Amino acid sequence: MGNTITVHSGAWYGDKALTLNFPTGWEVEVLGPNDAPTLSDAEIERAFADPIGKPRISELAKGKKSAAIIVDDLSRPTPAARIVPYLLRELASAGIPKSEIRFVVGVGSHRPITDAEAATKIGADVAAEYEVTNHDFMSGDLRAFGNLDNGMPLYFNRVVADADFKICLGGIYPHSSVGFSGGAKLIVPGICGFATMYYFHTFPPGRGYANIEGESDEPDRRDSAELAAAVLGLDAIANVVLNSRREICGLFVGDFIQAHREGAHFAFDTYRTEVPETSRNEANLVVINCYPLDADAIQLDKALAALSYFENAYTIALYPASDGSCYHGLFDRLDYARFLRQRAEQAPPELPAPKLGRRGQLHVWSEHFLADDFYKEYPASLLFRDLEQLIQLFAEKLPADAKVAVLPVAGIQVPVPTLPQ
Repeated sequence: MGNTITVHSGAWYGDKALTLNFPTGWEVEVLGPNDAPTLSDAEIERAFADPIGKPRISELAKGKKSAAIIVDDLSRPTPAARIVPYLLRELASAGIPKSEIRFVVGVGSHRPITDAEAATKIGADVAAEYEVTNHDFMSGDLRAFGNLDNGMPLYFNRVVADADFKICLGGIYPHSSVGFSGGAKLIVPGICGFATMYYFHTFPPGRGYANIEGESDEPDRRDSAELAAAVLGLDAIANVVLNSRREICGLFVGDFIQAHREGAHFAFDTYRTEVPETSRNEANLVVINCYPLDADAIQLDKALAALSYFENAYTIALYPASDGSCYHGLFDRLDYARFLRQRAEQAPPELPAPKLGRRGQLHVWSEHFLADDFYKEYPASLLFRDLEQLIQLFAEKLPADAKVAVLPVAGIQVPVPTLPQ
């Protein structure tokens, strides 16, 4: 074996290098995104000093007695700890007492994060000095705000609803249903109740992968997140865009609609990945590295957008699912404690003997995705634990001069076809 390439893997769990050893005779092509350089401290300062569509946060929050900062969870790769100190400085300048600033993790219906994970997310010093709570979408202690005109009932986290100043700190990533994450989505579904979340998730159809809000003539009821955030009184956002090293390359602060629109355009350009026609037609194997959306076990679909371009190739997805959790309370229809009890009562199934499937069938390498969860979510796919063994199986099946396309950060890449000149 030779022909080695290295990709990143395990967001939040080491962000380590993962080595792929392909046969020497294989032609390996890495299809990376446009990418962008990491922001400097001065550039982060500038984003707060010159917000989009709103006054500076230190001005906007003057006279407010309390603040809630909603952050995304570890299912999202947002390195919030880099931004939090600048945001706290703005709120302190506005005169909001430190004791009245609270962090709420907008988990939606994902699992709650632990104290140690909160320290990783927002910084150990901050987590030790400020109140940090997880949203509970099944809580009986939610605030009701009536209904939108389309009928969606509005129930929100009490801590956020009761705060005088509300800001969302999250990331802008391509999403198959809502176009791009970020903006008002940390409100809906991030900190809303079950009824609100259920209504939001049953809107047909979705916006589509990496489509930007407000740029289609088609009716799009997914804008209910923005309507709901306006009713709640979301004051501002601080949304990041990441590069291929999971570093912040864009920061968009200000109005939750205008700043998000501008950020989504930057994200599209940064994540854009040209897929040449020769690659689409000639690739024998496509390797999808799901980083940096590879922490829990419910994000795999977000990395598969490129597969529609390679209909004649075999496929591998690299998806460690490092925290092992496959909990999504909305779809599981149960709270996290009951989910854990049910899992503890189940005997772990044995994996079938490693064997390749057909073209178009997804072959997933994962160290931590539990087999019963995997085959419940992806019954037509195949799970492998040994990456070297999986590549060797393909080495025995494919031609000695096989062509391989690798998408190194497929969790955030936006593939677009390159037409022949």
